[in-house]
Amino acid sequence: MLSLAPEPKTHAAPATRWRNYYRVYHVLNLGRAGIVFPGIHPGPDAFPSKDIAESHARVFLEALNPPGRFLMDFVAAFPEGERPN
Repeated sequence: MLSLAPEPKTHAAPATRWRNYYRVYHVLNLGRAGIVFPGIHPGPDAFPSKDIAESHARVFLEALNPPGRFLMDFVAAFPEGERPN
């Protein structure tokens, strides 16, 4: 027979905050973020959507990296609470 009970939710709730992760190649003093050493580090801000986080990362890296050199590179934007491996 037909079941009238609602089906369980199988999807996770959408992420509400996204954080950018960056790969640092040289020791840098980033002001409010402090001194960062080479490796993968989270950005100081969280954003309401992945698109906004990625566009902010693009603008930030264009302002930070001098022409022809990479001091920092964008890894990805992850939901709040998740981290890159």
